[in-house]
Amino acid sequence: MKHALKRAVFAAAILVSSNAYAASELEALKNQVQQLMDRIEQLETTNKEAPVAASQAENTEEAAASASSNEVRKSARTATAENSGNPSISVIGNFTGQRIRGDGGVRSSSFLPLSEAEFIFGANIDSHARLDVTVTAANGGMAVEEGFITAYLPWGVNLRAGRKFLPVGRVNEMHPHVLIYADRPNGLVNLFGPEIFIGDGVLLDKPIFIGDSVQTLTSGFFSTENDVAFDPTGSAQYAALARWTGLWDIGDSATFELGANYVQGKNGIATTGSMTRIGGGHFAIKHQNLAHAGFSLEGEWLRRWQEQGTGVSTAINDGSYLLATVSLNRNWHLFSRFDYSREYVPATAGWLKESAISAGLVWTFSEFQSFTLQYKHTRNALAEVAGDLGIAAGGNANAWYLRWVVAIGPHGAHPY
Repeated sequence: MKHALKRAVFAAAILVSSNAYAASELEALKNQVQQLMDRIEQLETTNKEAPVAASQAENTEEAAASASSNEVRKSARTATAENSGNPSISVIGNFTGQRIRGDGGVRSSSFLPLSEAEFIFGANIDSHARLDVTVTAANGGMAVEEGFITAYLPWGVNLRAGRKFLPVGRVNEMHPHVLIYADRPNGLVNLFGPEIFIGDGVLLDKPIFIGDSVQTLTSGFFSTENDVAFDPTGSAQYAALARWTGLWDIGDSATFELGANYVQGKNGIATTGSMTRIGGGHFAIKHQNLAHAGFSLEGEWLRRWQEQGTGVSTAINDGSYLLATVSLNRNWHLFSRFDYSREYVPATAGWLKESAISAGLVWTFSEFQSFTLQYKHTRNALAEVAGDLGIAAGGNANAWYLRWVVAIGPHGAHPY
């Protein structure tokens, strides 16, 4: 463009000069042309330098934004401590009715009783810690189901101290109302009893971000009064826990989770030679699009080795489940679950085996209400499941569940 403009200016100058301009006028015109050319050079230089200056400004803005972001992260917990004097409170009601028909003429039913009410209190203490307490009301009594402090330590380590659902497998640390089904998987009932496996102690976890994945390492030391896995008398026994969980992105709308855990502690059955060890793993594959339609497949397997004393054979129990869910949209969901358990009987050196199949439909009316209709058929029930269903060990049973869960007040998002 510069050269074309120069040629045009020179052509105009020649044309004008050929039309009888005086020498002095021609000299003045040359000066004007030179000034015009200098102006063009200046404009071109400015245009070349502009992108560089813009890039430098952009980099400066990014650096400033990064610094600002770091500052925001440093002060985030301070900013979220505004409710330290006014904790969030929510109430969740779990109304679960059931109809059971089992061998031996067993008949039992209930229609939507308030099986459990949860009162949840939570708040940031300050920028370094948070307190969460869950009080449950069930069977005419109230108790602290969970109550723990979360401290945010350096290097991204979180410390939880107090009473908490133990992170063993995938389901145990979840509250019943967040599960898509209405009952507790038979495998977990056979391993820990019908109640959630709870411990009082300290847990440390450290998330590690590697590429598109997050790996979480957890360790802990706790006491537990679980009377199925540790002490039949319900006395407190001490145990240690180690756990690893990895979560990977496998697309824009799908994830894969894999984990393993190990628990070991004295079980109190005998004075010596009575140790309980629990090990196993879990997995989950989830896919969901923006319309909340998708599917998931998850499962876990746990084995419990329970020493009965010096010179006495060790009892072994396996508990597992496989769950498949289909989300039609935000509101309607289908699920099916297969439970499998087995128990080693030292007296006969053989295995007793139990299986169950469930299917159900869930209507999530809103974030604050959901309805679940579920059917389950259990075959050859082991002792713990048999006691929970009210049938004889080794018997079969059909069970229907109808659950209505309601929530009022603020409450956190359900675990992923």
